[in-house]
Amino acid sequence: MIKIKKSLSAVFDHISECMVPVIPILLAGGILKMVVLLFGMLHILTGTTETILSAIATAPFYFLPVMVAYSAARHFDTDPMVAIISVCVMLLPDFTALMESGERVTFIGIPVVSATYAYSVIPIILLIYCMSHVIRFLRKVIKESLQPYFLAVCAIFVTSLLGILVIEPVVSLVSNGLAQGLDVMQERVPMLAWALLAAITMFLVSTGMHWIFMSLAITQIGLTGVDYGIMVAFLISNMALAGCDFGVFVKSKNKERRSLAMSAMLTVLIPGISEPSVFGVCFKEKTPMIADILGCMIAGMVQGIITVHCYIYTFPSIPSILMFYSDKEPGNLFKAIFVGVVAFAASFILALFVYKEQDDTERASA
Repeated sequence: MIKIKKSLSAVFDHISECMVPVIPILLAGGILKMVVLLFGMLHILTGTTETILSAIATAPFYFLPVMVAYSAARHFDTDPMVAIISVCVMLLPDFTALMESGERVTFIGIPVVSATYAYSVIPIILLIYCMSHVIRFLRKVIKESLQPYFLAVCAIFVTSLLGILVIEPVVSLVSNGLAQGLDVMQERVPMLAWALLAAITMFLVSTGMHWIFMSLAITQIGLTGVDYGIMVAFLISNMALAGCDFGVFVKSKNKERRSLAMSAMLTVLIPGISEPSVFGVCFKEKTPMIADILGCMIAGMVQGIITVHCYIYTFPSIPSILMFYSDKEPGNLFKAIFVGVVAFAASFILALFVYKEQDDTERASA
């Protein structure tokens, strides 16, 4: 059991390490998308100008697999150029058209499962991890004098086919199954589904497991233009954490804790970074964690009733609230604001009731 926990922890650590360098680019794309959306709403942009700016904003998401490939190659200490080319094979327009054609595709008689490669995250990390072992093996079997000529050739060939025939289809099937499972829960038990997801989001962030759901949301937004609740769960979690922080700030008599709580609240409300609230407030003194979980569950149940959608990927926060706006569903933005206010207010009120300040001696022995 301990080995399994260590293995899972290592997997999530690898995912987080591979994604950290990519996040600023994704945030840049999200901000650009919101700027284009805002200017479009104000009728400042029209015609080809809007098209060009939209292309600039979309590029970080469409070519996300390329960035992840480079980042993963650096993390796994393997050749980033081979990694990039191996992934770019799957983004070639002709190959993409073949996958989307609907006709039966085979490679020397082996069936090729149709899959979408743009916007992928987890499959790319797994592919580059496998590629790092492929390159190590090739360096052992190919003479050093021949490696400049044949190492890259063999590595690109093997890695590309591994991604096309095995890894991407398998991970896509698993991701689709998870997405369908969330859709089924949304249809049958929406209040329970989103209450649970929102409640565990803090723990997902603390272990790095949130990247699995984040990558699923990125893929959904990239392919369909909308995420049906995952990013809302992260909005709820962030607003609930801010409410907890504010509750601790109001109730605590310790200057250091009040200062920490206020800075953590501002950090989660403005840039949308939750780690200071999670590790500095909730995990440190346990009782705020109870308020956060219950506040998330209350707001999650509200999400299950009114159903908020997300249309742009970025970290949920007050400045990025336009991620929930769409001209096809203008009321969705107000629903998102309402859910966020419920999460903040519920966790704040609960924190006032359940927060019990520990002195330094109690915390040391806890």
